[in-house]
Amino acid sequence: MAGVGVWIGWYLSSYSDNHETVILASIAAALVCGAGNSLNDYLDIEADKLNHPERPLPQGDLPPYIAVLTTIIFNVIAIILALMINIPILIIILLAILLLFLYNFKLKKMPLIGNLIVSILSGAIFLAGGLAETGSLAALPGPIVPAIFAFLFHLGRELVKDIADLEGDLRANYRTLAALLPIRQVMALISFVFLTLMFLTLVPVYYKWYQSAYTYITCFAVDIPLVMIIFYLYLSKSPKRYGFAGNILKLLMLFGLFSFYFGKIPVI
Repeated sequence: MAGVGVWIGWYLSSYSDNHETVILASIAAALVCGAGNSLNDYLDIEADKLNHPERPLPQGDLPPYIAVLTTIIFNVIAIILALMINIPILIIILLAILLLFLYNFKLKKMPLIGNLIVSILSGAIFLAGGLAETGSLAALPGPIVPAIFAFLFHLGRELVKDIADLEGDLRANYRTLAALLPIRQVMALISFVFLTLMFLTLVPVYYKWYQSAYTYITCFAVDIPLVMIIFYLYLSKSPKRYGFAGNILKLLMLFGLFSFYFGKIPVI
């Protein structure tokens, strides 16, 4: 999905038929994301014995060094690909690797900061797509609008995941927001983030930045389900339900990408 996000950022910025740079940038972004996930799984083996016991590392299906090796190889290939594109993409890739390294070793154990890092990197995926071909960002709406939406969406989802993973995070001494505050206060923040996102999704409708497909997909496949998820989480008493909601939010990401793809106004 990170690779597709890069492509969407390019698609909203460019009218060129030259796909070479965006393909390389998409692969690089996917590899960095995969490297970050591999390192996260390696460092979270103990916590995942409670939070995600079905994963290969806590089950013992893979030796831990495989995750470390994957992280190194993916990051090296991503840097090589970035060198083949342009300096802005190289800078984004290097910063993403550094931030994911800091996140996995330290920042994810701190309240809110880790969530913000993941959200910033999620938004940067679309900006990377916008920078892939020309090295400069297109004017609004371009890739900036999906970058802002991605930041808010992932911030809300990260907080939902914190609640879902609370038991294992407490065991691993992670000081996430869910570990420090009552769940109702974290839910209030989640609601604020998602409601802000829903309000901002109306801005492109007002300015007619996209075709009607954007409006319909965003309204019926993203905004309304988000409202339902908020109510569902308020009524939820089980961490498993928060985990289920986190998986549903993954699906809504896909619909968000569809809304931008089908909503782009073609050049005449």
